[in-house]
Order: sequence, then C-alpha cells, then structure tokens
Amino acid sequence: MKKLLIITCMVFSGAFAASAQDTPEISAQERAKNLSHEMIRDLRLNNYQSTKVSEINLDVAKRMLAIEKQYAGNQEKINELCNGVCAERDQKLENVLSTVQYNEYFGDRKNLVALDRQFMSDAANKSRGGNGVASSETASSASRTVSIN
Repeated sequence: MKKLLIITCMVFSGAFAASAQDTPEISAQERAKNLSHEMIRDLRLNNYQSTKVSEINLDVAKRMLAIEKQYAGNQEKINELCNGVCAERDQKLENVLSTVQYNEYFGDRKNLVALDRQFMSDAANKSRGGNGVASSETASSASRTVSIN
C-alpha cells in the first residue's frame, strides 16, 4: 500500500513538473479548478466536500508550482518534495471524503493525472496559438472513462 502511494505521488509530481515547465502562464487556480471539477463530478461530492476539496487542490497546486519554479532543472528534488505534498493531500482528502469516495479517488488517481496533463497540454497549445482540437477530444474521452468507473 505504501509503495502504491509513493508511486502515485511520483506520477502526480512528474505530471505537475513536466507540464508546469512547459506552461508557466497557467495559474494554480486554473489547475486546481480543473482537477477539483473532475473530482466533484466523479466522486459525487456534497457542497461541504466540494469546498474542502477545492481548497486542498488549490493549496497543493500553489505549493507544487512554487517547488517546480524554485527547483527548475532538478527533477529529482522536485519529485521528492512533490511526493511529500501529494502524501499530505491524500491525508487531507481521507479526512474529507467518505471511505467509498476515498477508495474511488485512490483508484482513479492515474486518470486524474492524465486529465491534468491533458489540461496543461491544451493550455500550452492555446498559449502557443494552437487550436487544441485533437487534445480536447482526448480529454473528453478521458473524462468519460473516469466517470464510468
């Protein structure tokens, strides 16, 4: 269980690090809002949970962007620090979500990482003048995959 947690945190931090280096103009609020929206819908959160999850995701996004900016070029350090941030997020979410919701979240984290990467990729395409049509379709497919589970 611990190994799985560490691996998924590494995946999360790698996704955040890779996409943040490509698109520094994306704000923490935008990233957190996108991830929170997916979690709210897929986990069927109530108003209290939605607010708390949004706060947690915003805090995590801000901290990860700061880490990525401060340690740009040192991927090992970024991964190490972001793993800690991810572990803290999981602990906070465990206190907000029901057991069923947390288990669903825990099982769907890879999909959430993929959605975050797609979001950052789409944002990078838009900022570079691309239309992002193909990547929007991919994000829609990934969203459907997550919501079916």
